[in-house]
Amino acid sequence: MNFKHLFLSLSLFLLTTFISKPSSAQALDSILVDSIRNYEFRLMGLSREMVSSFDELTRISSGKSFIINLSRALRIPNSYFYPFDSVKHIIILKSPDDLFRIMTWNVATNDEKFRYFGVIQMNPLKLEKMKDKDWYKSFYPLIDRSDSINSNTYLFTETDANHWYGAAYYKIIKTSYKKKDYYTLLGWDGADRTRNKKIAEILFFRDGSPYFGAPLFDMKKKRPFSRLVYEFNNQASMGLRYDDKQKLLLIENIVPDKPANAGNFEFYYPDGSFDALSWKNGKWEKQKGIIENPNAK
Repeated sequence: MNFKHLFLSLSLFLLTTFISKPSSAQALDSILVDSIRNYEFRLMGLSREMVSSFDELTRISSGKSFIINLSRALRIPNSYFYPFDSVKHIIILKSPDDLFRIMTWNVATNDEKFRYFGVIQMNPLKLEKMKDKDWYKSFYPLIDRSDSINSNTYLFTETDANHWYGAAYYKIIKTSYKKKDYYTLLGWDGADRTRNKKIAEILFFRDGSPYFGAPLFDMKKKRPFSRLVYEFNNQASMGLRYDDKQKLLLIENIVPDKPANAGNFEFYYPDGSFDALSWKNGKWEKQKGIIENPNAK
């Protein structure tokens, strides 16, 4: 069985493992800390094997066990409030309004590609205050389908949690428009041995379910983008960050090292200049001009 089939099996296992009914929130001091810590100790070892083992099958089996133990831990009442900060190789981000947290991690293949896994866990205390709380589940597993997403259309495509464009997220930015909340996610994807990717996309909830890819990136092109994906040489470091003081999304421009390499992203490098996007009228709008040194402002 090749890695792609193993990964699909692991992805489907992720989907079924995290299906659960929401439990009512209890007092914060009733968290079963000892039980969660037991799972945390297991997750610590499994995460090391999942990332560091030289054997691909060991990484996959450790990844499967990691999912099993994490899902059991997250089913414990009020586990949302447990940080899991001793578990390495997994990124945990809470939304600025504390409505949810998103966990993402990856498993490397022998050909130096990465497969991504993730889960959105809702805050039970927030859900109790919502009139439409029954629409929400406690967990939403994220299934990486990046291999099957059409590369010609994914920049303009909305996807659900079962058709996720996998990434390791490192920042959440909350914006609102006409009483609707949007969560801009900034992420990294180690595409292959020659290229890395940086990704910006918007997470939002419709009828209680998460969706990715709202067409809210106005780059002054013919149509707005649902997500921004930048590919560049895997030895380079491209800036994609949010400036809290200026309220700007800053994107470092990448260019080919020479005109003949245009379109071959393994030869793209950042040039030190930045585009700036600001949230206006319910969209991220590209501002005129470029910023040569954003750290100087």
